[in-house]
Amino acid sequence: MRAGLASLFLLTALSGPAVADEPVSLLARMGEAMENTSYRGRFVYQHGAESSTLEIAHATIDGIEYERLTHLDGQLAELIRHGDQVICVHPDKTITRFARPGEANPLALQARLARQIPEQYRVKRAGDDRVAGRSAWQLDVVPADNWRFGYRLWLDQSSSLLLKSETLDHNGMALERLEYVSLEISPVLAVSDFAAPANAAEQSLPMVEQAVVSERPVRLEPRWLPAGFREAGADTRLEQGYPVTARSYSDGLASFTLFAEPLAERTMRDSVGRRGPTLLVTRVVELGGDRFAVSLVGEVPPATAEQVFAGLQLSLAGGSDD
Repeated sequence: MRAGLASLFLLTALSGPAVADEPVSLLARMGEAMENTSYRGRFVYQHGAESSTLEIAHATIDGIEYERLTHLDGQLAELIRHGDQVICVHPDKTITRFARPGEANPLALQARLARQIPEQYRVKRAGDDRVAGRSAWQLDVVPADNWRFGYRLWLDQSSSLLLKSETLDHNGMALERLEYVSLEISPVLAVSDFAAPANAAEQSLPMVEQAVVSERPVRLEPRWLPAGFREAGADTRLEQGYPVTARSYSDGLASFTLFAEPLAERTMRDSVGRRGPTLLVTRVVELGGDRFAVSLVGEVPPATAEQVFAGLQLSLAGGSDD
């Protein structure tokens, strides 16, 4: 009788849920899995009131990471990654090449979470769950203040891949959600599965000549940033034929970009828009006798944008501050 009970106890223990590592270690394992695991699946991506279904295939072949992300509803569009090169296949069958993965990818959050978590967040276990028929560990990434959003994650207990993620406001409401509905681990994939469409016309990205932007470039200097935010990049680009100054800031998870563009004869008003966690705030300002549109775009709460604008210093090269 005792032997029977012992056997039953052992069987129960062996068939029970896997024991999770420390939360930060789980995120490190997720990072390794997303690079080295071959998988194929479908997931639903909800961004505010809009949602779409996508298919993904991922593999590392001969040391090169490949990924194909295909929209399954609406017009056909794809992102194809070969190492550090990303090819965007547009609905009209044209393609655009990029030198590095873009933040527009719905899986960009997964890549950021796989890096070292900034000190302005803490990671904690939130129990076990099931997603897409698979056992998952649930983690909460909790911000230290209300200047940034939080995140909730579900990691596959078998492969450590991300099965589901949510971006949360300070009330715990999900502003963005990614959730797998099916996932196949270790499918047979070849380089040909990640080929771009044959004979596709290639678009070129507009380059900004120095002469175009050297006359009166706008300088953007935020005198207030949330703790942990640092400049992540700065450039000048062409948007619809107009030179646009851009400066990006990030704490390692959250990010936003400031833009300044001349209005010339165009009409534009102050505005605020939001799509899921992505916020767009635009202010029209006068500087050196000219009108400019200054915008903030990023995944931060409205109060953060307002505070950034309150301390934003604008000037023209060789001119005085506004």
